[in-house]
Amino acid sequence: MSPKRSKSDTGSARFGGLAPRGGQHGGSRFDDPGGDEPQGPPPRVEAVVMLAGQVRPTPLRRATGRGSLELPLAAGHTVLDHWCEQLDAYAGLHGGATPLSVRVMLDHDADFERNPRFPAGIRLGLERDPSRLRGTGGLLSDVARGYDDDAVLLVVHASQLPIRPLASTLCGPVCREADVTLLCTRDGQPSGVMLVRCSALRGLKPVGFIDLNEQALPRIAASADVRVCRTARPTTMSLRTTSGYLEALRAYHGARSGSLGAPGPFAESWRPSFQVIESGASVAPGAVIHDSAVLSGARVDAGAVVVRSVVCPGTFVAPGRHVIDTIV
Repeated sequence: MSPKRSKSDTGSARFGGLAPRGGQHGGSRFDDPGGDEPQGPPPRVEAVVMLAGQVRPTPLRRATGRGSLELPLAAGHTVLDHWCEQLDAYAGLHGGATPLSVRVMLDHDADFERNPRFPAGIRLGLERDPSRLRGTGGLLSDVARGYDDDAVLLVVHASQLPIRPLASTLCGPVCREADVTLLCTRDGQPSGVMLVRCSALRGLKPVGFIDLNEQALPRIAASADVRVCRTARPTTMSLRTTSGYLEALRAYHGARSGSLGAPGPFAESWRPSFQVIESGASVAPGAVIHDSAVLSGARVDAGAVVVRSVVCPGTFVAPGRHVIDTIV
């Protein structure tokens, strides 16, 4: 377990219900690993906990019938596949014969139909939240009971797409020293990525609902070292909305083609940067798919134009129809 630090040496943050505990240290202590040069190895983690549950389904999830992890980034390549690649690279930095455990925590009623593939460096497990009314803080507390106090968990939200290598953003000394490290940008935009030492979760009650941001983190910060690690550039992009998913697709394909990973305020959209046509989708010759995703079971007829949109299973775009900035 990390040695206890005095309040003057402990950073705190305005993040998810946390506020500075007095003026002695003037607010958050933070590290900025956003440069191009690494600052040291990222911390070794005992397991990755991927939070894939939702209190209520988003319009995108209702329309597609899928959670964020099942959304395609390219033909035959999903968000979960991309996370697995990132985590495999992270695990490879520490070597070892034992694969890194990646625990995907699904909704109690989630229907994950696809058989996930994963690299040899990780061991992927799909788990259903045993309780409907435990909350994210309660869930993490329950998970931590299976590990030693000094074990560190990497907690990530599945509704985000990593657009920078995790190892390069979790390489600063803060990430190795603090009991809890919250990753966000300099302007305070959360990344949905955190490191937490299991000892920091011991004080949470074993029963009842515990929200992570509003209840668990303020309680943890009263006795543990909770810090914010700020990065110069975004580490993840949100997949909660249709526009967010499409922006993430543009960033993903832009990075693969060598352009900037995240679209800026002056990014041009008239030139197509990607099209995702999932296996099982039907797109007729002569149809135009511009920065859009056509999911399995959807149909786009000849002469149709689909721009910055998602065409969902069981729907079709009629000949000559123009679909722009929407979900079908």
